[in-house]
Amino acid sequence: MSTSTTEPTRKGFSGELVGAVLLAALGVYLLVDAGAIAIPGSSNTVGPRFFPYAVGGLTLATGALLALRVLRGDRGPADDGEDVDPDAPTDWRAVAVIVVAFVAHALLINVVGWPLAVALMFAAVATTLQGRMTPRAAVRPFLVGLTVGCVVWIVFVKALNVALPGGTVLEFLTSWF
Repeated sequence: MSTSTTEPTRKGFSGELVGAVLLAALGVYLLVDAGAIAIPGSSNTVGPRFFPYAVGGLTLATGALLALRVLRGDRGPADDGEDVDPDAPTDWRAVAVIVVAFVAHALLINVVGWPLAVALMFAAVATTLQGRMTPRAAVRPFLVGLTVGCVVWIVFVKALNVALPGGTVLEFLTSWF
């Protein structure tokens, strides 16, 4: 009397194959786009194309290997172990708030700067996912988002010389760095 713990094979259209093909397509895009990077004359051994080519090649190889495994019938297990009710309705209000927060973030980056736009988006998304839609519940996520946004801005702008809009207040406060 042995009980089989193997899962029956699933047939039909597979989202896993779509994901693998999209990953391979992303790898091809990265490889093609890496060829457009200009190489300065001061480049010695490792030029600016090395890491984009490496990432693109690894992404393409991973996508191709995943697609091959899916086509051979190797599928991931069904998501039975999650603590999610499959019959529960979608919370469209939360989806709408997150989409609006993302669009507002994209529109506010150049107006109020990166750190404040990140803080507002983080506060909106975290508060929505917590399920407590009150201004008081958004204070801690806003402060965390503002801290992370400022640290990321300082690292990118001051240490890496990558331009991120900081807004007039942050530009003024960090002008002495």
